[in-house]
Amino acid sequence: MKIRRLVVDQLPPIRQFDISGLSSPVIVAGANGSGKTRLKEAIANTFRNPRSPQVSLTIGGTRTKETDAWGSAALEVVQGSECPALQEYMQSRTRGGAYVGTVIHIDSERSVQPVKFEPITVATPDPYDSDISLTYYLSPFANRWPELVNKIYQKAANQDLKIANFARQNPTAICKEGLDANPDPFLPYQQVFSKLLPGKDLEPIDPKQPREFHYRIEDSSALPFRSLSSGEQEVVKVAFDLIWKRIRHSVILLDEPELHLHPTLAFRLVETLKDLGEGSNQLFLFTHSPDLISTYYATGNVYFIDLRQETGNQGRRLSDLHDAHCETARAVGANLGLFAVGKKLVFIEGTEASVDRLTYHKVLQQCSFDAYLLPLGSVKNVNALRDVSEELGKAIFGVDLFMIRDRDGLTSDQVAKLEGNPRFRVLPRRHVENYFLDAEVLSKVAKQLYLPAAKADARAIENELLECAQGCLNTAILSELKEFVQLSGAIEAPRVKNPSETDIDALVSSVGTQLTAAVDRLTRVFSESEIRKFVDEKRIRLSAALKNGS
Repeated sequence: MKIRRLVVDQLPPIRQFDISGLSSPVIVAGANGSGKTRLKEAIANTFRNPRSPQVSLTIGGTRTKETDAWGSAALEVVQGSECPALQEYMQSRTRGGAYVGTVIHIDSERSVQPVKFEPITVATPDPYDSDISLTYYLSPFANRWPELVNKIYQKAANQDLKIANFARQNPTAICKEGLDANPDPFLPYQQVFSKLLPGKDLEPIDPKQPREFHYRIEDSSALPFRSLSSGEQEVVKVAFDLIWKRIRHSVILLDEPELHLHPTLAFRLVETLKDLGEGSNQLFLFTHSPDLISTYYATGNVYFIDLRQETGNQGRRLSDLHDAHCETARAVGANLGLFAVGKKLVFIEGTEASVDRLTYHKVLQQCSFDAYLLPLGSVKNVNALRDVSEELGKAIFGVDLFMIRDRDGLTSDQVAKLEGNPRFRVLPRRHVENYFLDAEVLSKVAKQLYLPAAKADARAIENELLECAQGCLNTAILSELKEFVQLSGAIEAPRVKNPSETDIDALVSSVGTQLTAAVDRLTRVFSESEIRKFVDEKRIRLSAALKNGS
């Protein structure tokens, strides 16, 4: 399930808060005292006690089990009104192994107590499959870590029992078959550990000798878990907490994810949590971290609690702010440092919701954590900014400026001139969208959408793409012809040397001669024979490119 809409009325200091069209992650930002924690607690309490909801929710089903249970595609919860359907559904979440389709609460108090190891008993059924309380994942986070560590060791002991039983039942089987049938339950923890803390590897565990987790840095000797920094320990504990019950299709409420964390580690935590459960969970982050806000700003799911708004909705979607919202923009900047968050500003074409922005934003998330993306609208704005970028760089101390634009509308000479500035880059392909017309990329998307194998096959997709391309060959030629006209159709303004010393008749004659020459040039360039030559050359080149795969 996912929260599609969240509405709150009269939850001081919040008067009215209404956000909708939510995906993941959703970031609720605001200064200290703006009501973030109260809002987060109200959401958690609504799921704890659906008899008295503290917020109004539209909960969308992400599995047929949910929509079947609700009898519709979404469940409506009204603030202050009992919701029996949600009550019944939440109670059904306590049974069985995987904790699917529920709510997880990770509060800001994450300083946990040392683990007291319990005697290991081989449990039947599997300890991971045991029922847990409805409110287990809504209870304080600090209480869950010691129990989790013991459960992990019990699970490892249970796996040893399963392998032994497999060997007894299959005496002719080889060892690998037993291991394949009962994979190491600690492996997911090790994989996430390495993802969160690159260069550090979590040591295997021995259920016969429970002890503190250990890790290695390359070829170092084993180091105890407590030797990690407080921030490193925190992100590992948060991620491990969600691996145990194989959390999927759930809403995860995370308060102040940036606590004790370097911005890079905070980002790595959020991205790791996004990937858990095959990306089926919905993250709600309650934060005042300018780094997280600026990182996910372009996704369109960052909201600011604007207590200055005296009437109407106090939930401001940051990607919708423009000049008319200058008061809110100033409040955001003052409270969150949103517009002064990094030393690298990357200017691109496009608007807030453009493919360009979302694509570059995803790239920046992976490779540069201190860069901030700024869409400038049309390519004319990008080119105009290039002309003043060097002066801006001198005037704004400590801020690096970069620019990226599509290749369309440029000659090779123009590209070379633009890229003479090392901070300006032009895409190798005409448009950023062209990078999505890739058989391997589309094959991965098809698999994520669970399309039939035949439709997800990269070769089949490649053939379909080529067939589509062949069908729109003339459209492509016309596009290049239009671009050629735009690039070649301008008449250069006439020049006259020392006009103040030139006779007026001579000046008119000089200008007339230049304009006549310019018109003659255009007449030749745009003659039917030249257009035919241009079209034939493009047709031959594009047809050959389709055949040879270039």
